[in-house]
Amino acid sequence: MKDNLFAKQGVKVNELFKNERVLYPEFIPERLPFRDVQIDELVFAFKPLTEGRKARNVFVFGNTGTGKTATVKYVLKELQEYSDRPKALVLNCFEKNSRHSVLVELANFLGNAVPERGLSTAEVHAEVLQSLKNCGFLPIVVLDEFDQLLNNGGEDLLYDLLRAPEQGLKTIPVILISNNQDLLAMLDARVKSSLQAVSLKFDQYSPVQLKEILKQRAEFAFREGTLEKEVINVASAHASKLGGDARIAIESLLNAGRIAERENSAKVSLAHLKKAFETIELSTGRKKLSTLSEDEKSLLKIISKNPGGIDSGELFLQFSKTGSKVSDRRFREIVSLLEKNKVISAQQATKGKGKTRIFRLGVKKESLKL
Repeated sequence: MKDNLFAKQGVKVNELFKNERVLYPEFIPERLPFRDVQIDELVFAFKPLTEGRKARNVFVFGNTGTGKTATVKYVLKELQEYSDRPKALVLNCFEKNSRHSVLVELANFLGNAVPERGLSTAEVHAEVLQSLKNCGFLPIVVLDEFDQLLNNGGEDLLYDLLRAPEQGLKTIPVILISNNQDLLAMLDARVKSSLQAVSLKFDQYSPVQLKEILKQRAEFAFREGTLEKEVINVASAHASKLGGDARIAIESLLNAGRIAERENSAKVSLAHLKKAFETIELSTGRKKLSTLSEDEKSLLKIISKNPGGIDSGELFLQFSKTGSKVSDRRFREIVSLLEKNKVISAQQATKGKGKTRIFRLGVKKESLKL
């Protein structure tokens, strides 16, 4: 009788993790450091719900890995523990990327079992309105990565939600989350007027802040004495170079720990961390060249020729000279998607009396074979 595959793996000599779940992307810590201002603003926007009053709509924006989604989820968790009136539906628009699919999720959230297929979008919308009449709680809708919906019914969806009170139904507060600070400017005037959202910016974490975040996570994730001294410093510095992305920093620690455990190492070393950086770069965050559109390739070629970075205005100017016919709006969407997929990174910067964004490759130029 052959040995089971898992039995053949053997027993670990060194257990490095105390609780690796602390390093999972979906983990929400009991305290979110360096986000007190944003937390206070969100509490102020939604406290009225606990008193039977109308909440504010909120637009949350900032670079990838700056704690936007984690902070929103943290505050909403606290809100729902404080009061049984509000309940939040959090959707990622990369996964639910159409007006129809969001409305289906909302109908089900409100207690009306609606199938994904078989009904038109208008019929699903009608089901949502009917469900609102019978709903025994105050719904909140969070649309993470909302820019992914812009070309697929996003504005109509917002109009659906914002018009509910005009029909004598419950107000549905909306939180929009995006990497694109210009997202509200891209909305139709009627939608923007109805939304009247409070804008809440999340600045990138500094190297010192990233180091502190990693120290807190590592304290709960790893057994005492299992991290080499410089691992946290190097992980935070690496993430800082990628635009202050805390998710990259935390994922690096998780992967390094797993690599060290697989090797039955007594400690997580810088060598393990370096391997973790490589696995992250080769994995899900980056699209392969074969999957890129011609417009995406053109943009990447321009950015790759400017290793020191190129601002958004100059990037659009050079991109226009390639013969591409895309609009300014479509240009911003392409940039947003490349940034989301970690192919490029962006940093806020001052230019003259205004502000701009500086773009750099988020991966090694050689890996894209440009």
